[in-house]
Amino acid sequence: MEKMDGEAIYLSGRVLWVVKSREELHAKVLDDYPYYVRIDLKNGENICTCPSGGNCKHLEAVKLAYEHGFYFDCPDSGMFPEACAFSMLNEVPGLGLEVTLKELRHALETDESGSSAAMLLLRAAELVERTKAWKKIPVLEDAVKEYSSLFPDYDLTERLKSRIELLLSKRSGEKR
Repeated sequence: MEKMDGEAIYLSGRVLWVVKSREELHAKVLDDYPYYVRIDLKNGENICTCPSGGNCKHLEAVKLAYEHGFYFDCPDSGMFPEACAFSMLNEVPGLGLEVTLKELRHALETDESGSSAAMLLLRAAELVERTKAWKKIPVLEDAVKEYSSLFPDYDLTERLKSRIELLLSKRSGEKR
């Protein structure tokens, strides 16, 4: 993965979500790995799960996202800001699909076990069906092909292929 600064990370859409909870920001950022960022807006204290631990490019990317209005306001998210982000993305399934596809692409590049990529493939398939975003099926077909090449011996691979085939048949059924 190419090295980017905070602005490039923000502009490339790698800040998946930002949650503002009272006077804190919580975020998930994709870089070499997925990283989580927390920023105290009152005193500037911060932490990032990247090797730097904070005061890093991920923090800068999150600040830019926040300054540009890319955040969910969840005053009571407390210790579980990711739950708030998932809830909001569920309420806006088109945005949820776009975020899931970004995360899926990243997982296919970095997930050594295939577990996260598989879950993201399943979530993306559900969101395509829910939103009827049939034009995204080729993206999922490509992702399943890549998953199959990475994990050819997994029984799960066949189940993922079947899930995409089911989407294709549902799309065909709606076109009639």
